[in-house]
Amino acid sequence: MKKRFLTICLFVVAILSACSSTEMSPTSERIESVRPTSEPDGNSLPEPTPDVNVTVTDVPLHEANNPQHLQYIFDTPSDPITVIPNPDSQQQVEATITVAGGTLSATGADGTTYTLDIPSGALADDTLIQMTPLSSLEGMPFGSQNFAVQLEPAGLQFYSLAILTIIPSQELPVDQQIFFGFAGEDENLVLAPPMVNSSEIKMQILHFSGYGVTQGFLADIEPVRARLGGDAEARLQSAIAEQLTRVRQEQLLGIEDSTEVDWEGWFQQWEEQVIKPRLAAAGESCAASQLAIQTILSYERQRALLGMGEGSVGSELFAQGLMDTVAETCMKEEYELCRDDHIIHRILPAWLGLERQFALLGITSDGTSPNLEQAKSYVQRCLNFELEFHSEVNFDDGGDGGFASTVNSTIKVQFIPEDFSLKGESALVNSNFTFKAPDCSVSSQRGGGTFTVVDLQYLEEEGSRDDLSGGILDFKLVYAPGTTSESFTLTCGESTVASPPTPMWTGMYILTHEGEMGLDNRGFVAQEWEILGGEYFAKKEWIIELPGEGIIEAGTFKLYHRPQ
Repeated sequence: MKKRFLTICLFVVAILSACSSTEMSPTSERIESVRPTSEPDGNSLPEPTPDVNVTVTDVPLHEANNPQHLQYIFDTPSDPITVIPNPDSQQQVEATITVAGGTLSATGADGTTYTLDIPSGALADDTLIQMTPLSSLEGMPFGSQNFAVQLEPAGLQFYSLAILTIIPSQELPVDQQIFFGFAGEDENLVLAPPMVNSSEIKMQILHFSGYGVTQGFLADIEPVRARLGGDAEARLQSAIAEQLTRVRQEQLLGIEDSTEVDWEGWFQQWEEQVIKPRLAAAGESCAASQLAIQTILSYERQRALLGMGEGSVGSELFAQGLMDTVAETCMKEEYELCRDDHIIHRILPAWLGLERQFALLGITSDGTSPNLEQAKSYVQRCLNFELEFHSEVNFDDGGDGGFASTVNSTIKVQFIPEDFSLKGESALVNSNFTFKAPDCSVSSQRGGGTFTVVDLQYLEEEGSRDDLSGGILDFKLVYAPGTTSESFTLTCGESTVASPPTPMWTGMYILTHEGEMGLDNRGFVAQEWEILGGEYFAKKEWIIELPGEGIIEAGTFKLYHRPQ
């Protein structure tokens, strides 16, 4: 049960990071970045493993009382401590860390080094990680020297613990090392958990924010302990981090009398005052569902850090179908944003994140489930478009001869989940064809063809996954315009000549758009669209003239978003 529960908890992180920021990329390229890079291996994800066995008083739950000195945790302070980080942008480093894991290091201007080790399976997708040492940190209420770094993208959650190692530019005595973090819009200050069995300054990272170490004594925390953390959950985590720091100091300094705390009573109050209300509200919105999952994940990992067993909320997670609630609620909200506000770029990565996690965690044996099918249905209903194409060709042979041909097509473009593309096909209607020949009577016959959308990709703005203002910079339309079949009959004096069906419009279109042929030979490529962002989502207009050839072609693409 414990392994399964922790595995399910790990799944949550992917749902929460499905709106993580990414670099600008077309739809198909972006899809590749969130597809699994290897076959799922069942329940093989690493579980949080405690590196210390903290003594916990064994008290029956019905007798457990929360320690009075920890009661402040549940009393919201009116003035939580906030800090002001000053990043040193010149020392910033960045790298894309894959799902296989990796290491990133940065050095501050003072010589302090920061190394982040991310294990395999900790990230759902390949992610651009940034590390920025701080030049200073304003507002610290304790400590005399601060050595801190900012990690981005902010809020990024991990499947398994990442490790941050700090080697300060000056030595800090073991009993004067205080580990801290800061997070949220207000940069609320909290204490951070150390790796207890390491003599090096190492921190166990559950999510991204800012982290550091300062020189000071644990006694220095006493006057401000109740103001650490912006909410009860953060203050709970801070209290645990303080306990782990104390145990680490005792172990490394050879102090035999270990500290004992009745954490079970404390966790019981966490369940009653934090977890259960959030579970009850989980179905109200995607944000509420995510908060409930985050809270349970944090709860279980804090117990693991203390060497405690699984808590009593695991069965509630399954009994209430919270995972199903998260999948349905979040995908429905993404669909409604797509349908009502034409926000098209968020729903696909949200669905792919669910698919990847269901497969990776072995939740389904055959790769399908009602939740995944419903999620796919939302994507298909969202990513529906209508493309209107219009083109007019005029050819003047310089001697009163030539022709004019006009074509139109309206194509339904739909998402194809089998290859993650947007495709469509429709008749290319030759609405007008006029052939001219001097001193001859002409009978012109129209002849159309088929217009094919090979793929429609969108280029999204960097960091737009959390943006509700649109996020689309451009489209890349790959298409085959079709082969027309115009014909004509000439009567010149006593002679009559009938031409076979000939691609008159197509020939001129190929000449005028020759430079837009795709290198992969799949068709022509249309980019540099004007983005409108509503139901009439985008358009592209052009007039092309070939000097000296007597050829002019003018056309338009109009793209409408038609969610079902």
